Amino acid sequence: MARVLVVGAGLSGLSVAMEASVRGHHVVVLEKRSSIGGRASSELRDGFPIAYGPHFLLKKGPLHQLVRKVSKVKPSVLPLRPHRIELLGHGMMQPRKPMMDAVLYRRASKSYDRDHPSIQASEDIASWGLGNEDRSRALLDSNLLALKEGWSGLVGRLAVTLDEVGIPIETGANVIEIEKHKVHLSDGRHVEADVVILACGYGQSKKLLPELPEIEFRTASTIDVALDAMPLGERHGILDTKHSMAIFDMKQIHPGIAPSGALLSAVHYGEGKGEDRLSQLCAFMDERAPGWKAHILHERQQKNVKIAPLAGRVEFGFARKSGILLTGAWVESEHILSDGAVAASRLAAEHISKMPLQQ
Repeated sequence: MARVLVVGAGLSGLSVAMEASVRGHHVVVLEKRSSIGGRASSELRDGFPIAYGPHFLLKKGPLHQLVRKVSKVKPSVLPLRPHRIELLGHGMMQPRKPMMDAVLYRRASKSYDRDHPSIQASEDIASWGLGNEDRSRALLDSNLLALKEGWSGLVGRLAVTLDEVGIPIETGANVIEIEKHKVHLSDGRHVEADVVILACGYGQSKKLLPELPEIEFRTASTIDVALDAMPLGERHGILDTKHSMAIFDMKQIHPGIAPSGALLSAVHYGEGKGEDRLSQLCAFMDERAPGWKAHILHERQQKNVKIAPLAGRVEFGFARKSGILLTGAWVESEHILSDGAVAASRLAAEHISKMPLQQ
């Protein structure tokens, strides 16, 4: 059994703590913020889970499997439906009529014909421009899911499970330096461990481990807004893949996600500065969700949100000689986005037993 110190209590940190505990290790989690969850969290306002842009769960992906494994109550999920997603300039992603368009869509979807505009749009939007075929096929097959409880509820499930198995999570614990088998906190404390796992995101990990290679990220701007109106009608979303923008009504996807009205989650994942992306995204919403500003109940905007690496990721064992393992969506695994974070956490947890213990 190893003493494992996890730095960061976001999705990566919670999942690696769970995986390490299952393997019999003694685990402690440190989080510098006052709350857990990181970017996977959402804030509940009058029953509306206001998040950081749209999140969709891949059915039977690593994260979905983990949540089902640790949950006593099955999470309530409903899928994005292609026939309720509008593609600007092409109509609905899955046309119902005219009949010939419906037939051509079915053929293209079955053969995954990348020349068809719906398959092109699916491959773009399902992974925010990263072109992941697995998530694209999942969208086409109605296997990208919205959670009724939002992502904060998902994080809450993991946190409750960690509490039940006795894994402590200390918030307000800011790690400022790492050496082999020891971390130093801003309050002057020093904590020893056999293995330190950095699950605090690439930016903070780079500060603690300057030798990490430089990584270029897909960055997005987001607007999340609760409304007392329904400007998208019954549509699940509107996509403008030419300009890398989308608006989703999370309540239309899962009616139980909010008490009334609409919960719009809009994203611009294209090039440019955050201020410019936000301005363009607002203009897109003005055009495609007319009158939304007059019906705002709650709103959150983010200029720059790191989505995922554009190219090569870092190996989870990059710093293993220093007694450090890495996890996160920016760490190498077979999956991307939230599933990548969980998959990398599993790899890191499996590797703990191969690490030299403190003498």
